[in-house]
Amino acid sequence: MLATGAFITINGLNPFSLVTLGIGGAISLLPKLSPKNEQANGLRPATLTASSEDIPTPGEFKIYRQAELNRTTASLKANGAILIAGEDGSGKSVLASAVVEKLQADGYIVAFIEPATLKQMLLEIAHQFDIPTENLEGKALTADKLQVAIASFLEENTAFLVIDDAHACKAGFRMWLKQLRRINAPMLLLATDPPRTDIFINIPRIELRPLPEYAIREIMIIAAAERAIALKPSELSKLQERAGGNPMLATRAVDEEYLGLDVESGDHRRYFDITPLILLIGVAFVVMRFIGLGTNDQALYIFGGIAAAVFLGLSRLLYNLPPEDRRIR
Repeated sequence: MLATGAFITINGLNPFSLVTLGIGGAISLLPKLSPKNEQANGLRPATLTASSEDIPTPGEFKIYRQAELNRTTASLKANGAILIAGEDGSGKSVLASAVVEKLQADGYIVAFIEPATLKQMLLEIAHQFDIPTENLEGKALTADKLQVAIASFLEENTAFLVIDDAHACKAGFRMWLKQLRRINAPMLLLATDPPRTDIFINIPRIELRPLPEYAIREIMIIAAAERAIALKPSELSKLQERAGGNPMLATRAVDEEYLGLDVESGDHRRYFDITPLILLIGVAFVVMRFIGLGTNDQALYIFGGIAAAVFLGLSRLLYNLPPEDRRIR
């Protein structure tokens, strides 16, 4: 009996208590993981919320579309072409500037132009490529001869064309760009709602999606610091609703707050999911049919069945239609 009692209890502790104490002691001897170590060891996923250390100082440049930047520069270096499309203020020009800066830092020649007349754009490209714009007699080259000279330069040299607001360029200039693609001239086009025609339908496109909330919040904090105003978290949240994921609208919202303007809504595109409403209507038609069946109301039963069938067909048709950003205009 004494031996049994000694086995069951040691100083009043049962085996389960001893196991618990042993596990607790082992855990206490393990090195504690800091938040950084936890994240590095995969024990805690990284959050999207940026700390104050990640927010750049006012006037400091920061790119929030690093994936698009890397993909675009890699495609251009492979003699490819990319079309970056997005709404006004979505950050296309900022991304283009980052691409130009990265290519120039790598030692490449880049011509970055904006829409103008055909002759002015060709002259600007020639100047940035350091191509003579006059013949041996000192006469200015015509637009056709400038096009030939630029095409010859692109065939013989590694150089890049970056054209902002390409949707505003004339059709003749865009057709010339299409001809340049036949000789694999690398180019980056940036456009707002570009039509599915000429050069725009020939090259791959990247659709710029709205920036995440943390990025818009950082942009607003930087803009507020540049204007020497302090915004409360509640005020930032309200301004974020106005800006959506558009960086330009985020800066404009801070300007409007700085000027004391009372603006209720923003200009960004807003999309609402009406799927729950559609499902509710479909359920209502089905319920109507069963009510007609239960009450022996033949008219209600037939109407509910026909309405449910028509609704189901229309919903399936609308579901199979391509999204707006994928339709051929």
